[in-house]
Amino acid sequence: MLAAVRLPPLNEPASGVSLPGKFVWFDLATPAIENQKAFYSYVFGWSFVSPAPSDDQYALILASGRAIGGIFSHEPPGGEQDGAVWIALLSVPDTERAARAVEANDGRVELPPVRVPGRGHHALFRDPGGALFGVLRSDSGDPPDAEVAIGEILWVDLFARDPDGLAEFYSSLAPYESTVQTMAETIERTLLSAHGMPRAGIVPVDEEANRSAWVPYVRVADVSETLDKVLAGGGFAIVPPDERLLDGNVAVFVDPNGGVTGIVRWDYTEALQP
Repeated sequence: MLAAVRLPPLNEPASGVSLPGKFVWFDLATPAIENQKAFYSYVFGWSFVSPAPSDDQYALILASGRAIGGIFSHEPPGGEQDGAVWIALLSVPDTERAARAVEANDGRVELPPVRVPGRGHHALFRDPGGALFGVLRSDSGDPPDAEVAIGEILWVDLFARDPDGLAEFYSSLAPYESTVQTMAETIERTLLSAHGMPRAGIVPVDEEANRSAWVPYVRVADVSETLDKVLAGGGFAIVPPDERLLDGNVAVFVDPNGGVTGIVRWDYTEALQP
């Protein structure tokens, strides 16, 4: 996958600042890449550019000209979950050490650490709940904590069983502190924080859920208007706006190819976490 593609650095010029535990990049693996591009271009106004020809058609996702992630063609092997899936990559100081920690804590190595030209060292894993994710040791440092523009990825949640066990698993990879946050009545979310900043959440799902997955949230100007575009483009909401959750300013949808994406209207006068 990425090892054969030269990618732009996360920072230019290089910052040299590493923020282990921060999610710094997002890739979308899909069996229908052109359809996926058309959908997200319509919903979020994203554009796409290929850094170099590749067998998997890897392209950068651009929000207002800024690279926020990537998309590539991927046909799931027989027996695996069909459809598109987001791969969230978190910053680690050492990908080899991360691979050893994954294996020692009941995870699985999907792609051993490799060097990605122009970017750094990268690896792909599955956590004990089966969610696919990646790690990255950036050669140019990690993106600084700053305001996220409309159309960019603001947040990421892991939807999974056993939040306590998974919080412990991810804490073996990054210096996370975990706290439990009540979202709405009986709904709780485990927050993973590092370097004094909330970095991600773990949201419990019931036993009937067909898979665990990391879900990125895109900052939008209006949740209802964005969902109208989702529906018009062939997607559907699985977590519709609820006044108990951020006053109805957050939702999660499934795109036409099975990818799960969140949206949030966020006011930066409050803390940076949806």
